[in-house]
Amino acid sequence: MSLSVKLRALRQPVRPTVVCRHLSQLALLLAPLIAVPTLFAYASGDWPFAHRLLLAALLPSLALGACARLPAPARPIQANEALVVSALAFVLAATLMTYPLGAAGLPALDAWFESVSGVTTTGLSMVPDPQNRSDAFLFTRAWMQWFGGLGMVVLSLALAAGRPADMRRLGDAGSDEENLDESVRLHARRVLAVYAGMTVLGLALVWAAGVPLFEAVIHTLAAVSTGGFSGFTDSLAGLDRWGQLALGVVACAGALPLLLFHRAYARGLSQLWVDPELRALGAALLLVTLLLWWLGRLTPADALAQAVFAQTTTGYSTLDLAGLDPAAKLVMILSMVTGGGVGSTAGGMKLLRVLVMIRIIQLAILRVQIPRHGVLQPELGGRTLEAPQIEHALLLLLLYPLVILMSWLPFLVLGYPPLDALFEICSAMGTVGLSVGITGPDLDDGLKLLLSLDMLLGRVEILALLVLLYPGTWYKRT
Repeated sequence: MSLSVKLRALRQPVRPTVVCRHLSQLALLLAPLIAVPTLFAYASGDWPFAHRLLLAALLPSLALGACARLPAPARPIQANEALVVSALAFVLAATLMTYPLGAAGLPALDAWFESVSGVTTTGLSMVPDPQNRSDAFLFTRAWMQWFGGLGMVVLSLALAAGRPADMRRLGDAGSDEENLDESVRLHARRVLAVYAGMTVLGLALVWAAGVPLFEAVIHTLAAVSTGGFSGFTDSLAGLDRWGQLALGVVACAGALPLLLFHRAYARGLSQLWVDPELRALGAALLLVTLLLWWLGRLTPADALAQAVFAQTTTGYSTLDLAGLDPAAKLVMILSMVTGGGVGSTAGGMKLLRVLVMIRIIQLAILRVQIPRHGVLQPELGGRTLEAPQIEHALLLLLLYPLVILMSWLPFLVLGYPPLDALFEICSAMGTVGLSVGITGPDLDDGLKLLLSLDMLLGRVEILALLVLLYPGTWYKRT
């Protein structure tokens, strides 16, 4: 029997009822999340915007509420079903929030782009004048990034009922994080506690740095989720250095694995210093800062700020990036693509996967220097790397540049400057939000859709979206 025949016999397509059941639970969870900006809009007197938000909050309950009562399936949720649900969660959230954002006068496509950018925590925007928008609009965008940073799936694990086996599979969907001994419900509660604590402490820090309260709220919500939506037209250029520094600290915290802070709380601060991703983030920030200072001729303060907001994929800027030296733009591209830690709110390929690749290269070099019968096990941070972890990391490291290249070609065909186009695509794929001026209302509609797809690919992981779009996911050939 050929391999293709064996695979066809083993393949299990997704069960629509299972996907619908879990997706409806996520949809019901969206209602209280959308209720927060709805109440803010009513309190601030922005009635048209509030009415649209109210409809978006009620719509998932009306449309998918019945699916939540579907009977539990006989078999636990499959890996492909978990990936489909996690991908559709962000698509659903972006679709629901498109209608409210249209109240700000955005065309339908621009509102969709803004919504995708919000829930994927990217920060690329079709709004050139945020300072002229209502407080309700600005708060809603920041709130979208906050709940998008945590992720619909993780929120559902903490708040929605479900069987432990299903919850564990959903919690690990698309991730190469180490499995926990505790139940996934406890895992999710810890993540929620860390995320909420980081948000409160971050807000206190930013407010204490002299940023007015409302601006402190919306920028902290975006920074802790490594989002990047700003209430200022010039991003953070108008803030003093203390405000920029405070938001940089919050962004760095958001770019580290959330459970790292729980381990440090439970087992001592020594857990921080031995974490390979924290050390890698520190080394990357130092290197990018020095390169931007040297190649980009930036002041040390601006070089550090842009290094932080690129590497953490937060997307704030303290200067006009369009005028940067080409070498500095290339440095920032590499920084944005690398991104933050696995299990953080940051985007990019993730530092852990880069460390895995470096370790595999080191191992290949060492193996030619030892006897043939010698055995070397790949390790990282004192732990052995398992074959599935290595395979998943290398697969994403292969797919990531391939998607960037395919997205780059349409920009080149339409005559955009090559380096600037590459910068914009990497910003979308890394869910960063930094822009050199290409993204805006005048961008070609097809390229807006392309960047929207890149943002979704970068946020839900390429593999999850490919599984969603693959025909074999939905039916089995006989």
